[in-house]
Amino acid sequence: MENTWFIAFVLLIIVYNLFQFFASHLNDKARERPVPDNVKDVYDTEAYTKWLAYSREKSRLNLISSAVAFAFVVAMLVFGGYAWLAEYSRDISAGSIMETLVFLGLLYALNTVFHLPIAYYDTFSIENRYGFNRATTKTFVTDRLKAIVLTVLFGGGILALITDIFTRIDSGFALPIVFGVLLVVFLFINMTLTTLWLPLFNKLTPLEDGELKTRIESFAKAQNYEIRKIQIMDASRRSSKLNAFFSGFGRFKNVVLFDTLLEKMSNDQILAVLAHEIAHAKHKDVARNIVMSMVNFAVLLGLFYAFIAIDVFQSSLGLEGNTHIGFMLLMFMFIIGPITTLIGITSNALSRKAEFKADRFAAKHTEKTAMQSALKVLSRENFAQLTPHPLYVFLHYSHPPISERVSAIDTL
Repeated sequence: MENTWFIAFVLLIIVYNLFQFFASHLNDKARERPVPDNVKDVYDTEAYTKWLAYSREKSRLNLISSAVAFAFVVAMLVFGGYAWLAEYSRDISAGSIMETLVFLGLLYALNTVFHLPIAYYDTFSIENRYGFNRATTKTFVTDRLKAIVLTVLFGGGILALITDIFTRIDSGFALPIVFGVLLVVFLFINMTLTTLWLPLFNKLTPLEDGELKTRIESFAKAQNYEIRKIQIMDASRRSSKLNAFFSGFGRFKNVVLFDTLLEKMSNDQILAVLAHEIAHAKHKDVARNIVMSMVNFAVLLGLFYAFIAIDVFQSSLGLEGNTHIGFMLLMFMFIIGPITTLIGITSNALSRKAEFKADRFAAKHTEKTAMQSALKVLSRENFAQLTPHPLYVFLHYSHPPISERVSAIDTL
């Protein structure tokens, strides 16, 4: 019976990952499709040739790294590597908390060692050659060190607390407690994103007084949308790509603009982008997404609790004895891919619908041409794919393809 569970477990991982590779392959092939007429002006001939070369290199690197990681996971499962590592963490640890931290810490170290050279090559070879990278080696190394420290201290602390709750409370009461802890953590991160977390990596400065600031404040006031701060982030230290976002909620709402956005867009285009983001708040998209995320997380948490409660799962995967929370968490992460994909299909479909609605709001309350041109600038500067495969869009896109968004605005 245990062998049956193990074979089913491994086959599920293999079939799911092969399906994802297939979807990615279809999306890669879709690059060769004719560009829709309404977005042909996003790239000129030279820029589109450059985009094709860039996307091929990025896709090739992602395929190689994903295939190696996939082969490593399957090999570790088939030959009992994860079970051996879990036993080792027990031998050198005292108590369930330490064995979980040691086990996942060792895997995190292996993952870091594997991905670090890939990230370095991606940043200083591919991104450099196509003009996106602006980071120095010092910035690259410093960012990674900060991320490691935050993961070890903050992530490790949360993991230790959750492990302690699951081992001390042997009933369903552990679920609402863990859920409550993680909800508090989520709200804390969201409310302190621009005051505590982003400043660890980027410099945030207030938007200077002038036409843009006046127009943003006037527009927000006209829409009864309160903004506490408008800040500029020095994203150009790392990349030439563009972005803008709102953070926080209630009286903590902040606007963050990449400095690259100010370089590449007109004030009309920036205002249209921010009108789009304000629309999400007015349409309750942000609140709905938070609620949906919490519901989805509660479902996954319940499934994980059921997973660790059935002894046959752990023993079928090669580990005997008391429940090893870290080991079971890793195994659970391997098999929830199909579940999260199904959840993602629904949430992405709702998200794409919300994006169309926010585009309409922005086009109506600013200018249609400004919204359309802003979308095209974002696509061009971020090297977006103009002809994604429908299956890949269905599975992974939270935003509609740009050609569909431009067409929808044309109908207004």
